[in-house]
Amino acid sequence: MNIQSVLKMYFRDKWAWFLIPNLILFSVFLLNFIISLFIPGDEEFYSGGGFSYIIVYMLVLGILVVTQTFPYAIGMSIRRTDYFLGTVVMAVVTNILYAILLVILSAIENATNGWGDQFHYFHLPYLNDGTLLEQFTIYIILFINFFFLGFLISSLVRRFGGKGVLIAAISLILISSAIVLIVTYYGAWMDIFLWFASHTAIEIAYWLILPTLLYICLPYLLLRRATV
Repeated sequence: MNIQSVLKMYFRDKWAWFLIPNLILFSVFLLNFIISLFIPGDEEFYSGGGFSYIIVYMLVLGILVVTQTFPYAIGMSIRRTDYFLGTVVMAVVTNILYAILLVILSAIENATNGWGDQFHYFHLPYLNDGTLLEQFTIYIILFINFFFLGFLISSLVRRFGGKGVLIAAISLILISSAIVLIVTYYGAWMDIFLWFASHTAIEIAYWLILPTLLYICLPYLLLRRATV
C-alpha cells in the first residue's frame, strides 16, 4: 500500500491544511476581540467564529482536495484505494488536531471569563455545555462530517461531471421541498423544534455519525470509476 506517499503529498501543502485555517481563525478572533473592547458596560459579546469558520473551511477543503490532488496522485501511479485511505487518514488526524485546539481554547476562554472582557469566540452556550470529552466529540464529528461532505461533492463532479451534479442537486431540492411541504401540512414544525430543544448538543451530534459514514464511503465508490 502507498498510503504514506499520499500523506507526504498532503503534508507538503502546509498552507491549505494548517496555515491558512489558523490564520483565518486567529485573525478573525483578534478583530472580534478588538471590537468587543469598545462595547460599553458589562455586556457580553458573542461571536462564535472559532467554531463556524473551521466548519466552513473543512467543507471547502474537502471540495478542493479531489480537484487539486486526485489527478496528480493517479499520475504518480498511486492506487485509487491508497489515495482514498490516505485522504481519510489525513482528514481524520487534521480534524482531531483542530478539535483539540478548539477544546483547549474554549476551556481557557471560559476560565478567564471571556479573555477578561466577557468575549465569547470559542466557548458558546449549548455547544460547550458538556464535558471536555463531549465537546471534543462534537467538534470531531462535525468537522469530519463537513470535510467529507465536501469530498463527496467533489467526487460526484469527478465521476459524473457538471450534469450529474446538477441532476443530483435538482433531486435533492425536490426531495427537500417535498419534506418541507409534508411537515408544513401536518403542522410539525413546533414538534421538530421541541425535539431539538430537548436534546443536548452531543446527543444531536451522535445522529450525524450515520450520514458522516455515508459521506466517507460513497466517495470511494465514485473515485474508483472516476476519470482523471
